[in-house]
Amino acid sequence: MFPPSNIAIMVVSLQSDEVLYELNSRLLFNPASNQKLFTAAAALAFLGEDFGVRTVLSVDTTNGPRIFLRGFGDPLLTHHEVDSLAKALSALIPTGRHWKLSRDVSYFDSLYWGSGWAWDDEPDPTAMFISPLSVDNNAIRVTIRPGTAAGEQTEVATSPETKSVTIENAGQTVIDSVLNHVRASRRWLERTNTITVTGEMHPWDSATTKIVSMWQPERYTTALFAERLQAYGVQVEVDEPGPISATAFEAVSHTRRVDSIVAYMNRVSDNLSAENLLKILGAEQHGAPGSAGKGISVVKEFLGSQGFDTTRISIADGSGVSRYNLLSAESIISLLHIMYERREHFEAFYNSLAVSGETGSLSNRMKGTLAQGNLRGKTGTLTGASSLSGYVRTADGELLAFSILMQNFLGKVTAYRQLQDRICVFLSGLRRASL
Repeated sequence: MFPPSNIAIMVVSLQSDEVLYELNSRLLFNPASNQKLFTAAAALAFLGEDFGVRTVLSVDTTNGPRIFLRGFGDPLLTHHEVDSLAKALSALIPTGRHWKLSRDVSYFDSLYWGSGWAWDDEPDPTAMFISPLSVDNNAIRVTIRPGTAAGEQTEVATSPETKSVTIENAGQTVIDSVLNHVRASRRWLERTNTITVTGEMHPWDSATTKIVSMWQPERYTTALFAERLQAYGVQVEVDEPGPISATAFEAVSHTRRVDSIVAYMNRVSDNLSAENLLKILGAEQHGAPGSAGKGISVVKEFLGSQGFDTTRISIADGSGVSRYNLLSAESIISLLHIMYERREHFEAFYNSLAVSGETGSLSNRMKGTLAQGNLRGKTGTLTGASSLSGYVRTADGELLAFSILMQNFLGKVTAYRQLQDRICVFLSGLRRASL
């Protein structure tokens, strides 16, 4: 199939342990985001579904006055939640005083990216920087609208609105042919949060939205907190980062359950959720600061405790962005089988996966087929690599685990996904009694 690319397939009945089909099942592949299955499994096993990932605001009125903002790795904190925290804190602290705001990011190490990540992926939001203090997936939304007449600049707005980024708008409104379509980027080589807008739009064009990663997201998040506190009447300025003082007390916090993070991570294939969960695992099991290395050791501890041979795979990060990850279809099937046997976590693990034709990264695939609403899977995509693994129920009601890995191909991924979908539709209609 598709020479000269490589393909591995394995399909196993979870009820009888029978291998229904395998092709190159022990060959090592780059799994892309199928790596997230391993991160999810370890997070559910070691942290538990109800483990709370917190963002905390502490206050010191004795030495200061000072506000401390501490992040514990919540990857899903939004600027709306930042606003709610700021509003809640403004109602609790004394008025008429000038406060200093310090951030504490000691829960994670200082490495922003995973091992083997491509340096030129910036400023793509899927290659966001990793931080225990995050907001909006460590990215900002840039909306660009045309001017009303030819020769006018484009109109640029960010969400959230913030003074912590600089906008350089070179976008133009034109009547004639658009030679360079409008785009937004960031001056990433200069390591700044300066948003650049270039290109051209017609006056009648609809607004276009781009999402750009933020440099030093912990600084960006802290600046947003300060701006929202100021909006609620608190006199505050951002100060140097530092540890929370002994005289500080916790005033306001926000907590998010691990199962909701796992569900978001697997359903939409969110990289920040995977990397933060990996470092949270490291911090909770081996002490802060959490690191990818500590987290990977926890993932391997979990696998080893289930009889999994970890010497036959390579784990470099939590999300699958790294080109150093190596898994086989057999190893992914082993993990899927392990989670099926762990009844206390299987429901959360199973429900975290995208549903074919309905949700997440599979919402537009296998629509109108026997697989729609039936298959639960994890997709994976890198340049030249595509994967799909998960669970599917046959027409007889038999639950199967499957893994399809493809790599070393040129051009678009469409044909490879179509083959994956055809296999999954076939499995959905399979009647074993007729074989």
